[in-house]
Amino acid sequence: MEQRMSWIFGIKLIGSACLALAGALTAFSLRIYHRRRLDTLDGFIALIFYIKGQVDCYARPIGDIMYSLPPEILRACGCPGGALTIEDLIEESKIYLDRESFRLLSSFANEFGSIFREEQTKRCDHYIGLLSEIRGGAAQKLDGEMRAGGAVCLCVALGLAILLW
Repeated sequence: MEQRMSWIFGIKLIGSACLALAGALTAFSLRIYHRRRLDTLDGFIALIFYIKGQVDCYARPIGDIMYSLPPEILRACGCPGGALTIEDLIEESKIYLDRESFRLLSSFANEFGSIFREEQTKRCDHYIGLLSEIRGGAAQKLDGEMRAGGAVCLCVALGLAILLW
């Protein structure tokens, strides 16, 4: 009987440790996700800067600009492969964009290429400014979101481990 109780205690201990580990891994994944969201916004701001430079200096069409995108910008936007259009790139990165950023980037993609060069560079500046504001707010909230998310994941895992004990 005593050996059986020891065996049950060992199983409970292993189960509790697995729950705590799952909570820690979830908290770690959440931290990576929040950092990736900020990096994706940085990538799209860099993309719009690149597009602005290409339009302003070379007056290139958007298809040529997207074809010549540096791989670093594509990776920063969350798209490891080549995207054919801005819409494809935004769709690939949708999971990392908040609602407002997604709306702004979709609006940028819809109106780009249908206006004159001077207006396109002004619109690029406008969208860079708006996305930079969103990025600044997200950077300020980042630390708190990561701490809160990590604490919730760990507390839920430890609470479950205690309840199942």
